[in-house]
Amino acid sequence: MELLRFTDLTRAYGARTVFERTAGVVRDGDKIALVGPNGAGKSSLVRTLAAIDEPDGGTIARARETRLGYMAQDAPSDESITLHAALDAAFARVRAEEANVRDLEHQLTAASERGDHEAEATLLDRYGDAREAFDRHGGEGLEKQMRATIAAFDFDESDLDRPTSGFSGGQRTRAMLARVLLERPDWMILDEPTNHLDIETVRWLEDFIIADPRATLVVSHDRYFLERVATVVWDLSGGELVAYDVKQGKAYTDFLEQRTLRRDEQRRVYEVALAERAREQAVIDELKTHGSHNYSHVRSREKKMSKMPDAPPPDTDRASIGMTLVATRRATSGFALEVKGLTKAYSEPLFKNLTFDIKRGERVAIVGPNGAGKSTLLKILSGEIAADDGTIRFGPGLKTAYFAQDSADELPAGMRAVDAVLDAAKITEEEARGLLGRMRLGGDAADKPVEAFSGGERRRIMLARLMAQHADCLLLDEPTNDLDIPSREALESILAEYDGALLVVSHDRYLLKRLAETTLWIRDGLATPIQGGYDAFEAAALGHAATGKSPQPKPKPVAFIEAPIASPKDIQRRKRELEAAEKRVAEIDQKRGELTALFAAPDLYDDPVSVAKLRNKLAAIETAASEALHAWEAAMEAVETDDAVGVR
Repeated sequence: MELLRFTDLTRAYGARTVFERTAGVVRDGDKIALVGPNGAGKSSLVRTLAAIDEPDGGTIARARETRLGYMAQDAPSDESITLHAALDAAFARVRAEEANVRDLEHQLTAASERGDHEAEATLLDRYGDAREAFDRHGGEGLEKQMRATIAAFDFDESDLDRPTSGFSGGQRTRAMLARVLLERPDWMILDEPTNHLDIETVRWLEDFIIADPRATLVVSHDRYFLERVATVVWDLSGGELVAYDVKQGKAYTDFLEQRTLRRDEQRRVYEVALAERAREQAVIDELKTHGSHNYSHVRSREKKMSKMPDAPPPDTDRASIGMTLVATRRATSGFALEVKGLTKAYSEPLFKNLTFDIKRGERVAIVGPNGAGKSTLLKILSGEIAADDGTIRFGPGLKTAYFAQDSADELPAGMRAVDAVLDAAKITEEEARGLLGRMRLGGDAADKPVEAFSGGERRRIMLARLMAQHADCLLLDEPTNDLDIPSREALESILAEYDGALLVVSHDRYLLKRLAETTLWIRDGLATPIQGGYDAFEAAALGHAATGKSPQPKPKPVAFIEAPIASPKDIQRRKRELEAAEKRVAEIDQKRGELTALFAAPDLYDDPVSVAKLRNKLAAIETAASEALHAWEAAMEAVETDDAVGVR
């Protein structure tokens, strides 16, 4: 059954056409994923299909007697509305149907009392239809439905009287989803339903959509979500909508493969058309060059060429982000970070006695339910806030950089984009403009105030700031928020090539699956390290859901070695060597910083010889820094061995 069909649909804002002459169909049971870059018009299309906006051209045919449930990308801004009132609004249609049923009951009673059997028969037919519709949409169990639904979405009954303005972003998203489901629609449109949801809730939503027989059209940048739920992918790009039938469970992978084949065929047809046009033009030029007197022949060929159809150029992905993240030092075998007994509480405990360590170059995903303390942990590690108890130790000379979840919103209003990058590190304006250019924000865009940019563009400014710092350890809190899929894929490639340590909090499971070597699962105040990448965490999480028990990290095999027991004199000597190595690393770091600062001198680049000498000095310092770091690691290993073996 076709629920909706649209033909030649066009939408424009002023002189800008968002999409033109697009066509598509929604059938019962379809799970449609609508994808495309930011600004392609995805939200405009779904708002038009949901009859919220009117199209500028084209037709939309909707099946009769079907009801659409629509969830907008942004929550309503009413500050005073309670959760109960927000959810009860879903029953407006059912309340009207109930009023109609009650009215018909009164009319039936009146007709029966006056003995009007003809009116009674007519009213009975109407009453049967009205009662069937009322019961189908929930009937008299509305409050029971509401309470069952809020339990499924992890709300307590006490939350019903709370204003939604006091909820977190994830809670507001769950409330909107609950309202849509309570409406009992015949099919649904969900615009970015996974925004602000933790991984466990997203997984629940995936399972719900897969099992639900209704058609669902979803706009999302969550590729893992799309991979699992979609049976059709609509790709909206450059004003054109292309539909791909895909296999649920590998939907996004199928879509990428089919789109590549389609673009390859487009490219082949385009190149053949160009070659044919060039060949025809060469013949005409040859005839003209040799003074052919057969003018009718020349004109005939020119006329033929003018009627040759223009092959559209093949679709291409927009230019990717051309940035590289470089650590101050290359990754070595030492530690980047050691955390022992970390504790933090607000009104209630977040976590207690967190203990873990991160090696240099290690990639760690931090996951857990919303409210578990993931972002708080990164803030503590970055020095933004203090822990209540515990110790944090970084490798000597290690430089960290922190990307906060809301950092893009904290850029000072009125500050130019180039100044925002200059504010992050000691670099020249030319270098800052170069970094922004590689983020596709070059030219005049670098001089625009930060508030003039979209959320995704401000995130790219923050990434340019991050790149300018050359940190050895990155602390990233939801780095893909507000980025469309092409930008997410570009960022993944950048982080995959980064050779420093990486701790990332993200709900983007595609990113975590590509990057994570270790997953730190924070739950119920505990931190459980899981080796083997994100897939190993998924398996452990599913096992936890089935048994209710948190996975225990597998004990590491211990190799028993007959090690000589060090004398107190040897231990003291090795500790002195460690202190000397730490001092040497710090001294070299200071010299490197001084040399790097010289590159910011505005007149330096007028003298190429001075630039070359300075670069040679910096290269020598980098070599010395690497050697000093290796010496420190060897000294640290010796001291740790002494501590493990003991003294006699």
